[in-house]
Amino acid sequence: MERDSSKNRKKRRPKGSGHKAQRQAPQPMHAYPTKGNGYTTQRQAGGERTNSKAPPQREVQRTRKRTRHIRVSRVLPMFVFLVIAIYLFGQMITMTAKSSDVNVETVGYGEIDTPERYTGLIVRDEYVVTSNRAGQPYYQFSDGDYVSKNAVVCTVKDTNSTVALEDKLDEVDKDILKSQKSRTDLSAFSEDIARIEEKIQEAVDSYAGKTMKTDASYLYDLKEQVQTFMTQRNEIWMTENVDSLSQLTDEKTQYEQQLAQSMSSIGAEESGILAFCYDGLEETLTPETLDALTEAQIGDSKTKYISKAKTVLDGDPLFKIITSNQWYIASYLPNSEVLNWEEGENKTLNLLLDDDVVQINAKIEAIALGEKATKVVFSSFEQMDRFISTRILEFYFQQTTIEGLKVPNDAIVEKSLIRLPTACITESLGNKGVLLVNGSNGKFLPVTIVSYDDEYDYIDQNGELKLGDVVLQGSGVDAAHYTVSDLVPKPGVYVANSSMAKFVPIDILDQNQEYAIIRSGTTYGLQAYDVVVSDAKNITDGQNLY
Repeated sequence: MERDSSKNRKKRRPKGSGHKAQRQAPQPMHAYPTKGNGYTTQRQAGGERTNSKAPPQREVQRTRKRTRHIRVSRVLPMFVFLVIAIYLFGQMITMTAKSSDVNVETVGYGEIDTPERYTGLIVRDEYVVTSNRAGQPYYQFSDGDYVSKNAVVCTVKDTNSTVALEDKLDEVDKDILKSQKSRTDLSAFSEDIARIEEKIQEAVDSYAGKTMKTDASYLYDLKEQVQTFMTQRNEIWMTENVDSLSQLTDEKTQYEQQLAQSMSSIGAEESGILAFCYDGLEETLTPETLDALTEAQIGDSKTKYISKAKTVLDGDPLFKIITSNQWYIASYLPNSEVLNWEEGENKTLNLLLDDDVVQINAKIEAIALGEKATKVVFSSFEQMDRFISTRILEFYFQQTTIEGLKVPNDAIVEKSLIRLPTACITESLGNKGVLLVNGSNGKFLPVTIVSYDDEYDYIDQNGELKLGDVVLQGSGVDAAHYTVSDLVPKPGVYVANSSMAKFVPIDILDQNQEYAIIRSGTTYGLQAYDVVVSDAKNITDGQNLY
């Protein structure tokens, strides 16, 4: 059979296509990788595909690279995270271990009770007794003891001559006592002596039953009792006028007369409390002269203390006697403080004595209004004995509250800073400093300004600027040479916001025994929420704290 003609010939459709076949230009073969056992499919011209097998080694290399990339992308972040965690954990351990060495605390706002203090002058009824000869004083009373009128407070002796006389007098007394004990004739005071000796025996017998298991202080009591009785017995024997003892008695009288010429007994003209201090104002400041007291007299007073061990000259003070328990405090107070006060009113005074506060009730004895201040005289019968060595004191009436930044007193230290006039400070490339004069040239020297006021800047000494350097003050034709010479102490604290201790000056508004209130809002000063070293006595500027 013959083939049909071209007109009747059926057109074939390419496989895999639902459209009519179109004649296309031959296309080059392209290879497209497909999954499966290392084979690739190549597309030939005309749309037919042929399969050929790719080398298996190349495919293995691609798989290994892909697996390695996946592993690295997972392990690397975990490794970085682990390193950071170890570092932070080590830092925490280090800071915890060192935190016990330096105590810090965060500064906050607070308040303390600080009263307005005033200065007062103490006036008493008192007099000073002086020596009437040169020599060594021997006192029979202690400071603060009550002394009765005409009592011998001390004896002043010329020791160069009294030592020998006293030794001879002691020998004579021993001879007299020895003779009295060995007398065979009846003494006129035999009954008295017998009674005293019986008391001595009774005292010894009363302590005989006690043992050392109890308090041994009873031995001192026994000794004192026996010594008292023996002194009484010896005085009887010494004063008895006996013919057999006339020679010894005359010798004793002679030595006593010579001893009296070499010593003086100083007594109290009036009774009162004994004090071993004076300031020379005892005669001029008296209750009778309070009306004439001026504000200028309420100032510093130099109290002098009397030593019991030192020799004295004729006219030197020996002691002071305060004759009355009533004492006076005179002071000049602001007119606003004494508004509506009247004489006869009672006020509570808080007196400062060393680290203590002594509270007394006082009466207003006198009040005299002035232009700016009022003179007030208080009187009291309380606690006078605690102020016998005091002339000037501080006191307050009631507590007042001061607010600000609150820091402990132990955090406050003092540091010496270089003080420069503000005109000496210049600026270069954003840094503040001075122009250090070196011959005819000026060298810019950066400085650390710790604080400043309207006239001066205060520079840290830790920089290169030092005392004796010459810097320029001012600029242009008005510039002058200024020699660095001023050191000014400034209170401050060590701020520990970072790991380094940094000195920051402060302005103390007020303080009590534990805390201080600091002014806030200053540019170079302490700020709220700063961390400070709470005990700064052993801290230095720039010290590593953590």
